Amino acid sequence: MKTFRPPLPAAVASLLTFAFLAGLGVWQVQRLHWKTALLDKIHTRMAQASAPLPEKIKNPQNWEFRRVSMAGRYLSGHDFLLMPRTYHGQNGFYMIVPFLRLSGGTVLVNRGWVSKALLPKVTRPQGIVELHGIITLPHKNSFTPANVPQKNEWYWPDIQAMARTAHLQNVAPVIFTLDKTPAGVYPVGGRARTRFPNHHLQYAIFWFLMALASQVAFVLRFRQE
Repeated sequence: MKTFRPPLPAAVASLLTFAFLAGLGVWQVQRLHWKTALLDKIHTRMAQASAPLPEKIKNPQNWEFRRVSMAGRYLSGHDFLLMPRTYHGQNGFYMIVPFLRLSGGTVLVNRGWVSKALLPKVTRPQGIVELHGIITLPHKNSFTPANVPQKNEWYWPDIQAMARTAHLQNVAPVIFTLDKTPAGVYPVGGRARTRFPNHHLQYAIFWFLMALASQVAFVLRFRQE
């Protein structure tokens, strides 16, 4: 007859392993709910008709992923290059340019991607223009390097730091990401990220199965005749 008499240290280690792996599964379930809500929000807002960007934005989160338009002129000489950004496997930058609105105030516009070699080919619209695009908000994570404004090195769009560097006033707390541009026009527009992978359900199942497998292995290891 087989008995199950594991040593106490092994039992504690097995319990901790199960708790850790199951915790990873629970975390992925939470991520699944968050990602599903995010994708639903993006889908709903992208389906809405384009609207003029208001002069004052009290709640920037309410405008994220909204299609908007505005009129004004670019403030030349104040370009910010976010690095590193890739496009079709090529290294480059996102070009952020201040835009002075006819209605007043300034908005930072993500004109799109351009490589160092293509910088001389960047178009420079003059005079009053009307822009169409999508509102995004600046985000950074723990892996994003810190900006170095003194050296004009930018890794994420810190709106307040950019405003101080370019001596801008009344800057909106959002990024206006320009729509797609015709082929051969630089920067390449349409860089708003509105599609995100959602594999958290598969990840959750994997970690729950790993937690179960750890216990099966533990039982088999210490079953004795």
